[in-house]
Amino acid sequence: MHVDNVIDFIAKKKEREALKRERELEQYVALHCTLDHPENIDALVVAKDLEMKDHTLFLGFLSILKDEEIEPINIFQDVFTLEPMHFENTYNMKWWSVVQLAFTFLSILKDNEPHTYDEFLGL
Repeated sequence: MHVDNVIDFIAKKKEREALKRERELEQYVALHCTLDHPENIDALVVAKDLEMKDHTLFLGFLSILKDEEIEPINIFQDVFTLEPMHFENTYNMKWWSVVQLAFTFLSILKDNEPHTYDEFLGL
């Protein structure tokens, strides 16, 4: 056995653990993060578990929404109110990807406009 195989084994284990954690977060959000339960959304915003680190992706998404004439606030509300499949059929976008973008939106809002953040969540 070469040292490379040991390192690869460790990397693969970390990758599996990260994927498992992401699937668990996805299931948790689908079941517990609705605008009827804003405290669950707020807890994840505070924990920053889902915030995208690359804000250029977020800005690109906003540009796509503008081109499609979709109000960002509407899609970010719908991602927390519609069932995932209904959301995907309505917007023709992956629900989980938009969830991650919504948490980026909420993190930015919480930092820069806490009053608007509270209004969005109904806190």
